[in-house]
Amino acid sequence: ALDILFATLDIMAVAGVNGDDATFDAISTAAARSVRFVTGAVSAATLPPISMPEAVFIGRSNVGKSSLINMLTNRRSAAFTSKRPGKTQQFNFFEINGDTPENIK
Repeated sequence: ALDILFATLDIMAVAGVNGDDATFDAISTAAARSVRFVTGAVSAATLPPISMPEAVFIGRSNVGKSSLINMLTNRRSAAFTSKRPGKTQQFNFFEINGDTPENIK
């Protein structure tokens, strides 16, 4: 299903069509069908085993990492956001489209 989404974006680019908020909202909803918090790790010893590809968002405190995750997954609360800097003090792991039937091959 993701290959169809990327093909659609490619066709839009070739045709010179600029997507609007509704377009990108629909694409992110289709791309991230399920989002599940897996675990939070406070040290290297508590990291979960690597079992699938990972993406990392690194940045200073209060720069919008959680907001970016929420925007990319089109969820309001996949990742907790706080107005207080330094609130998240662990590595948070999320599974995107993990156990949905169309992802099991």
